[in-house]
Amino acid sequence: MHEFGHFYIARINKIGVSVFSIGFGPRLFSFKDKKGTEWQFAIIPLGGFVKFYGDENPASMKIQAVAKSDYLSFAKFDEAPVLSRFSTVIAGPLANFIFSVLIFSLILLIQGVSVNDPVIGKLNKFYETNYDLKINDRILEVEGKKVESFKEIFSHINKTEAESTKFTVRRGNTVKEIELPYLMQPIVEAIEPLSAASLAGLRIGDVFLTVEEKKLLNFNDLREKIIQSEGRKLKITIFRNGQILQKSIIPVLSPIESQNGDYVSIYRIGVAGGPIFYPPTETPSIWSAFIFGTEATVGVITASFKGIKGIIRGQVDPKHLSGPIGIAHAVSDSVNSGLLSLLSLVAIISTGIGFVNLLPIPVLDGGHILILAYEYISRRKPTEGVLRFSMIFGLVLLLSLLMFTTFNDISRLVLFFNF
Repeated sequence: MHEFGHFYIARINKIGVSVFSIGFGPRLFSFKDKKGTEWQFAIIPLGGFVKFYGDENPASMKIQAVAKSDYLSFAKFDEAPVLSRFSTVIAGPLANFIFSVLIFSLILLIQGVSVNDPVIGKLNKFYETNYDLKINDRILEVEGKKVESFKEIFSHINKTEAESTKFTVRRGNTVKEIELPYLMQPIVEAIEPLSAASLAGLRIGDVFLTVEEKKLLNFNDLREKIIQSEGRKLKITIFRNGQILQKSIIPVLSPIESQNGDYVSIYRIGVAGGPIFYPPTETPSIWSAFIFGTEATVGVITASFKGIKGIIRGQVDPKHLSGPIGIAHAVSDSVNSGLLSLLSLVAIISTGIGFVNLLPIPVLDGGHILILAYEYISRRKPTEGVLRFSMIFGLVLLLSLLMFTTFNDISRLVLFFNF
């Protein structure tokens, strides 16, 4: 999607595209379209590149001579107007952001939005099995207090935080009273890729029953036991699809954002909890989904800025950065967690690619934008020597980052195989 953004706007700006490659390295096969662009599939499936007419390489460094007859009326990238080159360069990151908005919007359309009626639309299997509660039950009262909306259920619960609560429900024509535990039980509703929970083989829907043979009362109880573990291997018992399973898990010291915007490190396993039951859902409007997709994409960009700020300030350990190996494992984790988890990761990665490419580093789009800004302001292009030095510097910087993140990923794999 990133490279297609470059390609599409280049065509609009009448800039020739000699190669559109999916993958890097030796070519597997290729074909040429009517406008002279060679579409190729390469052996290393880690992204791709667009090579413009007149470029020596994907870094957009020019060559001396190219047969223009192959590209009809298209111009060399280096000879196109500054604004044409600028729009072509920035189109890659923008394509990433647009793609992310669409994917996040699709997620909301598939997932739906909650209906505020006090009706049970989704129920964790463990509590359906062990308590007299069914999907489509309507909550009438909580501890004798009348309930008219789904939000009021949790409003009444949070005021008491008792270990158990009395509910009055209507099932068909029958009204009955049941007693349920505190609604925020240690249920796994989401799993972070590359987390301790992922390495331990936890799945969405699992219910923590015990940690170190001690019964858990709620999700906060689980959280406190994890934080207090100091990284020791913990024996846990979980419920999954009617079975009681024994597992071990090693909490990892990880950064989280505090209320004041700073990062603090605590021991975590990488799970998010949820209530025993959820309300029914309905399909939102296209516009609502688009607004959600936009806000989610902006949220990822904002989190990226905060992450870099945390690393600079020493609040976030750079060892948490991941490279291609980590991304591959994250994709595998998301596939195991379901379609929505996979789509979410795809949208996050797309946003990340767009964000990183806008960083002012030579070779990346942000570096090209800086060079074009200099050319626009000074009315002259940087010398060939300056361009080559900057490109080599940027390439060394990126390769160093790649080696560092790959080392991080391999370290996690070692942890995985020792687990």
